[in-house]
Amino acid sequence: MIGLDCNILVQLAFADHPAHAKTVAAVQNEAHAGEKLVFPSLVINEFLHVSTDDKRFAPPLSMTEALDWVDEFLKDPSVSLVEPTQATTDQTIRWMRQFKLGRKRILDTHLAAILYTNGVDRLLTANPTDFMIFGVLKIVTI
Repeated sequence: MIGLDCNILVQLAFADHPAHAKTVAAVQNEAHAGEKLVFPSLVINEFLHVSTDDKRFAPPLSMTEALDWVDEFLKDPSVSLVEPTQATTDQTIRWMRQFKLGRKRILDTHLAAILYTNGVDRLLTANPTDFMIFGVLKIVTI
């Protein structure tokens, strides 16, 4: 299994994104190698927020387009959702305290904890430094 960060979904969804082709190739390589592509539903929420933001994209996706893209992506048999548990919440809190992280690190810390507590040991991301601190995920970058 390999986890997907929100930025990977964004790069897949926007054909004009500079990293689109590399991201498509990387995701296809993982899927063809038999890897399950996983992420929690909170990443979907973040994707919907980011991809429809007209301050980030010109033009952004409409909410309908973003929802349709998510629906199609989730139909792929190599894609699965993983969800938080009490162990995830406990791990998130431990890491927030251990590494003295602030409010801007909550979502990434929670994503790392969800992946870690679900047995995922690799993460595909465009922001490797956000996750290196935890030392439990092999970071694969585009």
